[in-house]
Amino acid sequence: MKILLTGKPGIGKTTVVKKVAQALKDNVIGFWTEDFRDKHGKRLGFKVITTEGKEAILASKLFFDAPFKVGSYGVDIKAFEDVVIPVLEKALKENKIVVIDEIGKMELFSEKFLSLVKEIFNKKDKILATVPIKNIHPFVKELKERKDVLLIEVSLSNRNQLPEKIIQLLKN
Repeated sequence: MKILLTGKPGIGKTTVVKKVAQALKDNVIGFWTEDFRDKHGKRLGFKVITTEGKEAILASKLFFDAPFKVGSYGVDIKAFEDVVIPVLEKALKENKIVVIDEIGKMELFSEKFLSLVKEIFNKKDKILATVPIKNIHPFVKELKERKDVLLIEVSLSNRNQLPEKIIQLLKN
């Protein structure tokens, strides 16, 4: 079962992914993204965290000279690749559910990431990934249109029930 979660920014896609990953612990491999904030609650950027506990800053408002930018955030592709590429390469070899949060603008600056995600979607049976609601990249559109993918839009009304439903789908 290949499940793609989509929805508006901040609706709870990552929360759903984390709840599923925590429930299935040793049976998942991959990563999720989280924002980080200053002491006043203002968002400063985003970090990636692997299921193995490794972290890197993906994007920050403090990366002024970064060659890749999304809005006011500079994107550190090298740091992202150093943490995420090894776990995705490992995911190809292991019989686990692959978690990819998210396949978005920042992450898709990485050609290595794009190539690995394509390979994972072609070779693995159990995937839980998130994509933006808008087709920000041809690959996002392609994933959403795959016949072997269940596309679920996360909303305020379904986000609390989704983790349990997804766990059941991935277990069967």
